Amino acid sequence: MELIRSVAWLHVENGKVLCVRTKGKDKFYIPGGKIDQGESAKAALIREIQEELGVSLDENSIVPATTIVAAAHGFSSDQKVEMQCFYAQYRGVIAKHSEIEEIRWVQDDFPLICAPAAQMAITFLAQLDKISVGQV
Repeated sequence: MELIRSVAWLHVENGKVLCVRTKGKDKFYIPGGKIDQGESAKAALIREIQEELGVSLDENSIVPATTIVAAAHGFSSDQKVEMQCFYAQYRGVIAKHSEIEEIRWVQDDFPLICAPAAQMAITFLAQLDKISVGQV
């Protein structure tokens, strides 16, 4: 089994979770991406969010939320993603950048439109009462 190490920004507004869909993909993901060789998780998070959404995360506000291991959507069945999730404050205006095709604030429709790791992250947020979804 190959493990893809990644980071993700858990951002909730008005009871909905910020998700993105990259060009050519059919499912939504939590914003973030792969950790480069020799890069810290925080540095990867700051870089990925700037690249994808054009906002700057406040490094001092970054705190761990959870780590999720799930099937890596779009890869072979033996590949898993380890997604280190963080909360953080940001500066700027969230907008599509880089490879992002669509931004969506997700709530009840997450099981149908999100990749497995994103589904697990949204379920985690719902269990903490940070968002309200139907059947979790």
